[in-house]
Amino acid sequence: MAGAPSARESLDASLGTVRPPQERLRRPPKTRAVLTRPEQAPKVRDGEGSDRPQRRLTGREVEEHALQKCWRRHEAGGVPLSCRSPPDRQRSASLQASYDRCAKVTAEYAKTFYLGTSLMTPEKARATWAIYVWCRRTDELVDGPNASRMTPQALDRWEERLEALFEGRPADILDAALTDTIDRFPLDIQPFRDMIGGMRMDLVKSRYQTFDELYEYCYRVAGAVGLMTSPVMGIDPEYKGPLEPVYRAALALGTANQLTNILRDVGEDSLQRNRIYLPTEELDQFGIREQELLRGGLFASTNGRIDDRWRAFMKFQIKRARQFFVTAEEGVHALDADARWPVWSALNLYRQILDAIEENDYNNFTQRAYVRRWKKLLALPVSFGQAKFPKQAPFGHK
Repeated sequence: MAGAPSARESLDASLGTVRPPQERLRRPPKTRAVLTRPEQAPKVRDGEGSDRPQRRLTGREVEEHALQKCWRRHEAGGVPLSCRSPPDRQRSASLQASYDRCAKVTAEYAKTFYLGTSLMTPEKARATWAIYVWCRRTDELVDGPNASRMTPQALDRWEERLEALFEGRPADILDAALTDTIDRFPLDIQPFRDMIGGMRMDLVKSRYQTFDELYEYCYRVAGAVGLMTSPVMGIDPEYKGPLEPVYRAALALGTANQLTNILRDVGEDSLQRNRIYLPTEELDQFGIREQELLRGGLFASTNGRIDDRWRAFMKFQIKRARQFFVTAEEGVHALDADARWPVWSALNLYRQILDAIEENDYNNFTQRAYVRRWKKLLALPVSFGQAKFPKQAPFGHK
């Protein structure tokens, strides 16, 4: 993972391309998004009467709040700002170095992702890597080497730093790339804040009773990435339908990826981190006790193979994850042509992890599911064909 945010790299004083507010590209008027800290979480009224009490958004409401903000900002932004951005030769050396650092970090820690996004235009690839690096550094706060010293107050400071970044005041050389990306594409701050909210959940929550609880976590740490990157991917000029379903498909892909991560890492999360990212009520439905996970997995006493209860449970979980991948598929064809191949590649490669879990006889306690290199390479031309020759118009719109 990227270096911990506390080890900040100084931003060169000559970084003149992080433009002051009056010189930044015009975007829709910025509305201050609601903070994800508990005392400032988004609220809705329980009824139409003005005297009704307000309540904080929970579960899927959190996702819906961000979804509406993001697709509306994208729609109001019109033509992608990247179309009006200066070419590489007009970038300052310092800003170019910032993007280069983001590319290096992405290539080192997310090889498959880097390979897929390299298929996009250089402008979109750089912007995607800038977003990835911010997400990775955010994740490092609770899963990195300094995680044991992380506090809610530190996450508050990270959120304040995010606000400054969106206001054109990056703290270091890596943040500078994202600030520039915000100038070039109609990004909204809400999914970034929601991801920090996911880190807050990791500080205080290691069990999830229902799937709705888990769904909120999946949105915050992964689905939010779909909302962050959709404005960068861009929309096919030939697509005449509404933006909202395209964004919902992006959310579905993020959720599918996170559910896949959870199923792949069950053993690692439970044994090394004492975290169970599986709905406890669903474990109960299959007759599985928490302690069975924490002591090393469910294996039959007679032959040492995976217990039938766990096999049935995993089949149920994998089926649900695949349904999210199917939901995501239709939205890919509404994206700009240069973004479809990398997105299809990511979708297919992640979906193959579920296949690998099945090939391991659902043993995700002592065996790690991974996609062999030859399968990854084979997926690329398949994904290219899917991107180039869609079976149908997205969401029924030509």
